Amino acid sequence: MPESVHENRVLIVGGAESPEANLAAAALHGLGVEVTRCDTVGFPHDCALTLRQGAIQMGGKPMRTPRTVYVRGLACHPLTPLFEEDLASRPRGLIAQCDEKRAFLESMLLMLKWRGAKLVNGIRANAQHSRKPWQLDALERAGLPVPRWVVTNNPRHVRELVAATGEVVYKPLAGGAPAQWLGEDDLTDERLESLRLAPVLFQAYVEGTPLRAYVTGNRVAASAEIHASGLDSRQDTRDIVPVQLSASERNTILAATKTCGMSFSAVDCVRSPHGLVLLECNPSPMFAAFEELCGADVSGALAQLLAGRSKS
Repeated sequence: MPESVHENRVLIVGGAESPEANLAAAALHGLGVEVTRCDTVGFPHDCALTLRQGAIQMGGKPMRTPRTVYVRGLACHPLTPLFEEDLASRPRGLIAQCDEKRAFLESMLLMLKWRGAKLVNGIRANAQHSRKPWQLDALERAGLPVPRWVVTNNPRHVRELVAATGEVVYKPLAGGAPAQWLGEDDLTDERLESLRLAPVLFQAYVEGTPLRAYVTGNRVAASAEIHASGLDSRQDTRDIVPVQLSASERNTILAATKTCGMSFSAVDCVRSPHGLVLLECNPSPMFAAFEELCGADVSGALAQLLAGRSKS
């Protein structure tokens, strides 16, 4: 049988320098909650972890099962700046190293879950970072509004989307790079030939104002319009303006995170003339800059969720 969880303890899994992890830890300390940190950036070089029969050890000491685990990040992707030098000098070794690191950390999280800890968010939800087509399909099947989209390596289907919708943007399936306009130069045979290298996500452009809403449990903790000079609101942000959501908008956003199986999420969407359109639910969102720019208390709401004291 799983051991009983430590109701007043939260484990934060993420880099020691992560602003979001640090803000969450400070907010939890303010609630009187005991916080344990697992430095995934430092692992395996500077952080000792052991999985053995019936036990998890960190720094040579047994890890008591926490009430909740905040999964900020595993630091396993070989393309992150953290591994830039290794990627250039030993790419095959680095990829194998990252695979082994991910296998260890995900196994640890699943072991903690089996022992009764709640993961915020779990492995399946976090995998949606790199499963955008699945997420869009899930939202659409749930009857929620998403842009018309296609993921393909077939040039004909790209041209069909453009003919049907007009303005189109494209973005990677696994995240990272910003969204870009699909221009006339991109529709040439030569340019579309690059789809042979990898499929791409194409979406109809939605006219309106970008909006981001942070959800903790069953509540929208903060929401703001994001005014930017470029297509992707992550670039050249001019202003972040807190806004009140209508009941319909709030219900749509909460339905989206429930569909995606996320208890903590930043939902990116567009306030269009025809209503709210969903773009993406982020399973481990950044929020430090958002808090600083618009004064929202996302970390406080997250701490309440992690401590089991979340408000409706």
